[in-house]
Amino acid sequence: MSVFKDANHMYTILNDVWTHAINETDFGPKLKEYEIDYKFVIKEPNGYLYVSHDEVITGDKANRDAVITMELSGDTVHAFWLKKIKLPVALATRKIKSKGPIPKVLKILPFLKPVYELYPVYCEKHGLAID
Repeated sequence: MSVFKDANHMYTILNDVWTHAINETDFGPKLKEYEIDYKFVIKEPNGYLYVSHDEVITGDKANRDAVITMELSGDTVHAFWLKKIKLPVALATRKIKSKGPIPKVLKILPFLKPVYELYPVYCEKHGLAID
């Protein structure tokens, strides 16, 4: 069973997190500068998430081409934001499968640092356990 209640619960939380990341931190401008957009293919619950420098899209509309595509479980998404799993380890162990230029992924990763601090706040807001 996934940490998220269902896909809508996951979308609500991740939409908040990513919208904050692109609008309130340096992450959005860096996505534009590095010409990166992401598509996340998530399992358990199943869903899609698309993130660019100026928008976050969830659901079937998010199933579109992107520079980087990441396939992972909802539990891995949650563990990543709680800093319980590091991206290079997740990629090496195939908890996250990635298509696209990995050096770009790693280059932009430091710009997510402020968002890590806020993820537990979003979890609390939406009734998602962080333990």
